Amino acid sequence: MKNFVLGFLATMVLPAIGMFGYLRLGAAEVRADVEAPAWLSNLMSIAVHASVRRSASEVRNPLGHTNAELIAGGRLFLDGCAGCHRSPGLPHRVHTYFLPPPEFAYVGTQYSEPELFWIVKHGIRRTGMAASERCGTSQGCYSDQQIWLLAAFVNHMTNLPASVLEAIQPKRH
Repeated sequence: MKNFVLGFLATMVLPAIGMFGYLRLGAAEVRADVEAPAWLSNLMSIAVHASVRRSASEVRNPLGHTNAELIAGGRLFLDGCAGCHRSPGLPHRVHTYFLPPPEFAYVGTQYSEPELFWIVKHGIRRTGMAASERCGTSQGCYSDQQIWLLAAFVNHMTNLPASVLEAIQPKRH
């Protein structure tokens, strides 16, 4: 029994000490001109998704999914989100060193509408996704209803009706 307890403690404590040493001694690569290791990108993706899922589990969308709501969400997306997440119809970007923001028109989303609402409202730490709730001004911030419109649009972005796509396109003069 004593060997079991010692083995268990060694299994739990030694990796923690090793990881702390790895980080504290500066062995972790943080340069922006060096690609992040795949294991780190995967680990962070898993952590972010699990945290969002837990935090948004009680959030419910009060809106429907009418074309008018998708159009309103699409216009909000084009005005405030497309700079990072790309507009439908634009070519896919090639990323090298930074964790890229998802380009929803190409990859869709793995998040539910309540999770998307939570992400837009609260942001994701250490990414370019700022919290709408903390912008401090009325310009550029979204009301809860606007965030729901954005969430519905993003959730349906890979299969939008043609009428919605046409309605959100910028008018050419």
